[in-house]
Amino acid sequence: MDIKEHTQPAKLERYSFLWSEVRLVIAAVALLLGGIPPALYLLPIPALYGLIIVLLKLAWIVSGAASAYLLYRWYIGGRKVFGGNDMKDNVAFFVSVISGINLGIVGLLGTNIGMSITSNYIVFVIVALLYLAAAYQLYTRWKSHGEKIS
Repeated sequence: MDIKEHTQPAKLERYSFLWSEVRLVIAAVALLLGGIPPALYLLPIPALYGLIIVLLKLAWIVSGAASAYLLYRWYIGGRKVFGGNDMKDNVAFFVSVISGINLGIVGLLGTNIGMSITSNYIVFVIVALLYLAAAYQLYTRWKSHGEKIS
C-alpha cells in the first residue's frame, strides 16, 4: 500500500468529508440518546469500557483533524463550498466543521463546549435534527458537485 496515494489533497478531502458525514449521523444519534456515545450502548461490556473510551477519544481527535482540514481546504479554495456561496451549503458546512472541531477538543482536553452550554434534551433533539439536515445537504451537494467540496 502506497501511503502517497492516500495523502493527496483530493483523497484527504474525500476521507475527511466522508468521516465528517458519518460523524454527524453518529453525533445525532448520541444526542438523541441524551448525549451518550452509541458505542457505549452497542458494547455494554464493562471489561471493554476503558478500551471503548480510548477509541472514542481517538475518533474525536480524528474528527477534529478532519474538520480542521476541511476548513483549510475551504479557505484555500476561495472560501467557497461546492464552488459557490449558497447559504444552505455554507450553514451545513459550518455546522459540520464546528461540531467536528468541538469533538476534537473533547478528545484532547475532555471538555465538550457544546454540552457545557446546555444539557436540555429538547436542545439535544433540535441539534440532532440540525446535524442530520446538514449531513443530508452536504452529501447531496457533494455528490452533485463531483464529490468535491471546493
